Amino acid sequence: MKIKIFFHPKSIAITLLAIFGMYICVSAAQWQFDRGQSRHAENVRVKQLLTQSPIELNDKEVFPTWSKVKLNGNFDGTHEVLVRGRYRADKYGFDVLTLFRPINSKPIWVNRGWVAAVGDATETPIPPAAPNGTVEIIGLLRSFNQSSTTTGSLIALPAPKVGKIQLSELNENFNETRFDSYLQLTSDLGESPIPADLPTFSDGPHYAYTLQWSFFVLLILAGRVLIAREELRSKLSGV
Repeated sequence: MKIKIFFHPKSIAITLLAIFGMYICVSAAQWQFDRGQSRHAENVRVKQLLTQSPIELNDKEVFPTWSKVKLNGNFDGTHEVLVRGRYRADKYGFDVLTLFRPINSKPIWVNRGWVAAVGDATETPIPPAAPNGTVEIIGLLRSFNQSSTTTGSLIALPAPKVGKIQLSELNENFNETRFDSYLQLTSDLGESPIPADLPTFSDGPHYAYTLQWSFFVLLILAGRVLIAREELRSKLSGV
């Protein structure tokens, strides 16, 4: 019978390999789709937070990342860190993190903005000084990225030293109790570093990858059908 052709060990092996390949592709498509959904939900959450009026930050409530908050207090220029690995308009530079001491809560690191590198980028730039006296600042609450392989939020150059440090070394710069997040400054404080960019919103390539992996499933299925037809044709021509 014709159907016996497909129970040959070689044909069974090809079928099992095709099923395994389709399983991998379906799993990858589902994974990419879930990532796209998660990213879309996060974008919606952040957009909603950015449209809200700033609220007073305190250490008694839990504030989600990207919350728009305000604080009254003083900058502590003795605790300042330059964060390497920042580019703006294709120019290499540093973000300036300065400690801020609120009047009614614990200290918090504030990203005051970006300054361009000087010389061959191994020299320490001198950023504009933080304003003196009591000021009100408004910004976005951000999380420190604790990945040891990323540059930016965590890889820092402490003035006046040159070299990369981790978050643990950042804590050596200031070892008192502080907020676990930092503030990305959005208010205008006069002469200051160039403000950090606001986030751009995109669902990324995940949905496109979902379609790509789904297409691979169809390719594998079509390939198995063509091989089966060839197996059948070869068997019949040999009869």
